[in-house]
Amino acid sequence: MKRTTLLFALATLLPMHVALATTTLTGVSVSPANPKVGEEVKITVNGTLESANCGIRMEYGNPDMPREEFVLSDKGGQLPFTITKTFSKPGTYKIEALGRKVGKLTFGCEGNASAMVTVAAAAKSAAASSAGAAPMPMAAACPDGWHMIAGQKDPSKGFTCAPMKPAAKMDCGKGMAYFEKDGLIGCKKKK
Repeated sequence: MKRTTLLFALATLLPMHVALATTTLTGVSVSPANPKVGEEVKITVNGTLESANCGIRMEYGNPDMPREEFVLSDKGGQLPFTITKTFSKPGTYKIEALGRKVGKLTFGCEGNASAMVTVAAAAKSAAASSAGAAPMPMAAACPDGWHMIAGQKDPSKGFTCAPMKPAAKMDCGKGMAYFEKDGLIGCKKKK
């Protein structure tokens, strides 16, 4: 009786294991290889999908791009699997396809695959580059929260920015006094 139960369990589980083992992720490719910010990027996941549905989780290496889950189906012949994304910031990102369980009934695909992509800053337009050659207007020379130090007549020959003083003094609290010195502000213990 025990031998029959064991043989039944093996006969039941072995086909399920074989079906899951044939669904394997083998690689990720990115096109174009060196995209620019805002350019559409085609991400392709390669593998073999022969006898079962399986789940994958896509991670893009960028906190601004949430991970996504997909179910691949042997009926739809969905490998290679392709999606498109657009990166909003330059940098180097690791794009991963991870075999993961999706929902309650779909097992994860076998394996993991990844590719690195380096996204370059967007090319400046001709209008922007010609504007860069002209002297910068006084108001735009320093970033927000900074001002140009007085006495600098021609910013195209160089300039220095200093932090702007706050509109109101900080409330330092009991026993502390506000101070401004050498471009710094803060609170110090009252004497």
